[in-house]
Amino acid sequence: MFSKVIRLVSAVAFALLLVFLPCSAAFRNQLQAEGLPSAQTADRSAAPAVATSPLTRPPVADAALKKRDEILERETAVSLKEKELKNLSESLSSRIQQLQQARKEIEASLEQKKKDDAEKYQKMLKVYKSLRPGEAAALMDQLEEGMALEMLNRMDTKTAAKLIPLMNQARVVKWTRLSLKDN
Repeated sequence: MFSKVIRLVSAVAFALLLVFLPCSAAFRNQLQAEGLPSAQTADRSAAPAVATSPLTRPPVADAALKKRDEILERETAVSLKEKELKNLSESLSSRIQQLQQARKEIEASLEQKKKDDAEKYQKMLKVYKSLRPGEAAALMDQLEEGMALEMLNRMDTKTAAKLIPLMNQARVVKWTRLSLKDN
């Protein structure tokens, strides 16, 4: 609205300048060629010429309007990007919270599994401890190597000392090497 008022005022001022300022013949001819009233004819019909002739904007005004439109478009694009970034940030925060919750659940599950495994090993150790050393050694030789080594690691020293001489000696040497490497 404000820009229309400015355009109208500038057009009226331009028309008044044409009416009151003497112009050269070349300028008057150029105005007539463009369809604008010259200074001589403008005094007779200044008001109707302003009202009926289409208003032409100076190139500076067109450039300013284009610049303003470009700025508005950029502002709109920036605000859209800001909204998009905000949504992505909220989404990312929500996803991080979900992943942290899942990690806590997994850690709790692993702790529970470790406790369950420890209980199972304790029960089996009690069983092996109640057997005669020869029977326990024969059974441990038939177990998978990892299980047998874990059982020996969890046994008290007195029980392990009774079983080791009766077990497969290659396994015992390997168990000893692995136990010493961990330290």
